[in-house]
Amino acid sequence: MIAAPRSQFISTVASNTFLCREHYRLVVRAGGFPPTDPGQFVQICCRPMDVDDGVETDRVWREDRFPDLLGADVRAPNAVLRRPFSLAGRRDTQAGVELEIIHRVVGVGTDWLSRLAPGDQVHLLGPLGNRFALPPEDVPALLVGGGVGIPPMLYLAQRLAHRAAVAFCGATSRDLVPLTLRKSSGGAPEGAVRPALLVDEFARHGIPSVITTDDGSFGFRGFVTQALERYLGEMPAGVRPVIYTCGPEPMMKRVAEIASARELECQIAVERAMACGMGTCQSCVIRVRRPSGGGRDWVYRLACTDGPIFRGGELLW
Repeated sequence: MIAAPRSQFISTVASNTFLCREHYRLVVRAGGFPPTDPGQFVQICCRPMDVDDGVETDRVWREDRFPDLLGADVRAPNAVLRRPFSLAGRRDTQAGVELEIIHRVVGVGTDWLSRLAPGDQVHLLGPLGNRFALPPEDVPALLVGGGVGIPPMLYLAQRLAHRAAVAFCGATSRDLVPLTLRKSSGGAPEGAVRPALLVDEFARHGIPSVITTDDGSFGFRGFVTQALERYLGEMPAGVRPVIYTCGPEPMMKRVAEIASARELECQIAVERAMACGMGTCQSCVIRVRRPSGGGRDWVYRLACTDGPIFRGGELLW
């Protein structure tokens, strides 16, 4: 695969909207941002751009005295490394390219993102990684997202607008679903999987969705993988959809198993901690099957440059 052009950009916050408990939708505007596709991501510098890191000076160390340390990262908590975020959408406007990021507040970096206001500046690097391969026009797509793995499914839905597709989105409870729900639900009938246009972000593209919650506070009670398996079991014989997924690793592993058992194509957006996003730090390794050749039957690949999209049958969990 040809590497996508990437660069550093100073973007401007267009909006920063609270979605649900701990989740925000951040939209940044970056002029001249290269073309992107669903599955790709950006690395965001989650700290003020004008932080003074201080000037290096010699230190005199004494055993009876705590050293006088300087530097912004010591005086106040700041995110030192960039954070990777998958793209949840893109709009090309006259004012510039608008990139949509959905994130959950889990630490100092995402807490800083949650407090951004329109007009603030954010430094980002991208676009990074490979992308989902779209299915043929006559092949349905099943989009399976869990928690903060839902955003790339939104961007994929944008590209699959008004084609045969169903989105499956899972969360622990209703207040952790980072989507705009069109109606309330006290829980679907036991075991029922009924795709409907109940999520604005998918409905605007003509794609029905199934929402699952572990506690049954909205939609299907249970795991999103259970809903997927039940839906596949009810599909007409001969229909062979392509499955796309992103979310917690146990969820993705189960989705891959479900697809493998039915000999269906499955594309997985893996999630790994990344320091650089460009293949330099080698911190995001993942094991995959060796396609051919001698020696051991697996090799390491990088989630940032070889991925984050891998075929389900490639991954060794």
